[in-house]
Amino acid sequence: MDYTLFFEKNDQLAFLLLEKFFVKQNTIVTVSSIIDTLPISEYKLSQLLTSINTDLASIQYAKDASISTPEKNVLQGHNITTTVINELRLLYLKRSILFALFKYNFLQSKSVSKGTFMRQNFISKTKFYASEVTLKQILNNSDFYHSPNVINDYEYVLRLHIFEFFYTAFNGIDSPFADMNVQINNLIIRIQAQFTFLIKPVQKSKLEIFLKIWILRAINGHQISEQLISADNIPKQTREKLTSIQTFIKDHFRVELKDEEMNYLYTFLLTQEYAAGIQQVLTKDDYPLAYKLTNDLITEIKREGALSDPAQFDPTDLFISLTRIHLRFITLYIEPTTFISLDQVNFFKQTYPIFHAIINRYIEHIKAQKIMTLNKRESANLYFDYMFAFINGIPKKFLLDKVHICVDFSQGTLYNNYIIKTLNGFANANIVIESNISRATDIYLSDFYATAVKKSQTIWRNPPSPDDWAALGDNIVRLKQAKVEKLVGKITALSRKEPHNA
Repeated sequence: MDYTLFFEKNDQLAFLLLEKFFVKQNTIVTVSSIIDTLPISEYKLSQLLTSINTDLASIQYAKDASISTPEKNVLQGHNITTTVINELRLLYLKRSILFALFKYNFLQSKSVSKGTFMRQNFISKTKFYASEVTLKQILNNSDFYHSPNVINDYEYVLRLHIFEFFYTAFNGIDSPFADMNVQINNLIIRIQAQFTFLIKPVQKSKLEIFLKIWILRAINGHQISEQLISADNIPKQTREKLTSIQTFIKDHFRVELKDEEMNYLYTFLLTQEYAAGIQQVLTKDDYPLAYKLTNDLITEIKREGALSDPAQFDPTDLFISLTRIHLRFITLYIEPTTFISLDQVNFFKQTYPIFHAIINRYIEHIKAQKIMTLNKRESANLYFDYMFAFINGIPKKFLLDKVHICVDFSQGTLYNNYIIKTLNGFANANIVIESNISRATDIYLSDFYATAVKKSQTIWRNPPSPDDWAALGDNIVRLKQAKVEKLVGKITALSRKEPHNA
């Protein structure tokens, strides 16, 4: 969601201006370029700069962040880091009437009257109702009520997106609903004790916000009516753990949660990897689509010529990773807090072009066949989930785009071993070092040209110079590109659309 849509008008302009200095550290920008791209005058720009520098001086984690004027008609940003941008975004959000109304409508409307809300936020009845119309438009235009999950429960989808909103907006910088912190921390300790897991700072922040949204929705009378996990799949010991947590919440938060709500909590713990055993609980019988998607994608990998020896490839680890992705996507999918950019997609497209082609086509297949309804962000995030699963789950030895190098220098074994050891430092470049020439050899590396060798040859002096290393690197890139073009040409009778442009 674009959080700037919630900002007051001046804060929207200030944030747009600030972002110009975030693209590159200590960026220099001309005044004329700002006026050409933003709907502001020089006088308004001067006001915004004063306001921004005041705000930068007030935030907690900024280190000498500011925008200065080193010379006439030139502005320079200083230390405008990711954390600074996130802090300013949260600051502007907190002083927004639309954000206050968002919190009120979804999490406080049963416990706080409209009159009290208007008095606390110093707004009139007219302003209140006008803001409600604006908020509704923003949410409708942001797919706030849409989800790729197969769970057809309005409260379930709504609660998930409220959580995503706060989790992304607060980003570990601050904690919403601070008056709940002590009780929620005690609840986290209880959950940890029951499910026996260690918790990292990012996990704690995620769980804390999830629990706050969950309990506030329940306190305000909104409860889930569906169970995501079949009762038969929850072991007795786990049910007892959930009952203990249920009792703790009743005693400390004065709200009674139905069994469906505890089922919801367990689903979160499983899909977000706080608790183990997701495939034993979310089974193929209950979620056949998740397992079918996994099997179909692994079949695509094996038959598309992406692997050197498909028969020898053991897909067990990849199956587990992909199934976890699909189960999470179908049941409780939470968008990453980081924005998926075109540059990130292009990086993986260049680095893992065969994986990119297979993944890209498969996502297009999912959408074309209406297997899941995916918007632009969801398509991109699924792309990255698949990419990381492929990289971690497919050993390099099975990749066909590797370049095989035969090392054969006249000085003999010791020198050859020295060169081989040096080359092995480039393992991430997808090269395979051979001591004997073979049918797979792509480059023959030596200090003598061999007329009998019909492979590409790179001839070095002894010891190799920087130019020699550069020549080898160029040859590796050229041969790898040729292999990739040949392989991707087979695979890319695919769709040529990018997942983030869909």
